[in-house]
Amino acid sequence: MAWLSYLQLVIFRVGPEDMPAGWQATTWAFIWFLLSGSMMVFADRATGESLQAALGQGFFDNVLNAILVAGYAWGWLVMRKHPERLAQLLTALYAALGLLSLVLALLWWLMPITPGKAATNGWWIIALFVWDVLVVGQIFRRALDLSAALGALISLGYFILAGVGVVWAHTLVFG
Repeated sequence: MAWLSYLQLVIFRVGPEDMPAGWQATTWAFIWFLLSGSMMVFADRATGESLQAALGQGFFDNVLNAILVAGYAWGWLVMRKHPERLAQLLTALYAALGLLSLVLALLWWLMPITPGKAATNGWWIIALFVWDVLVVGQIFRRALDLSAALGALISLGYFILAGVGVVWAHTLVFG
């Protein structure tokens, strides 16, 4: 049943308020987020890189991303005076981001973008990123009682923070 609600999140049928209340659902969504995020390791592993090293680095990146999601969501909920919505918001964010990362891994595996070659299929990745921004924006919009435009801007802020933060920390730790 949870998988169906995760799918409904990414097609705008439900929002964070429709996620189960409580931390048990958030824990399962967090595990889903980590496992689905790890699939990117299989789609993007460098030639010759050991699977164990790639999984370790991928796990580090996913945990850091999950922490950034939680901190970012908590900060916005506190500013909007809705901290009681944290569990449902995190459940929705982890669920949607996990599902969309599986789609990204599948696209990356089916249509790899090779540096130095013309990317004729890169528009799928761009379209998925736009969809990510819209889905996460809709989740924030509904949780924070904001307009769609502000939700999308908050979403974009998350993706910038997560992208820069994870790459910076990954480089700092793994070189």
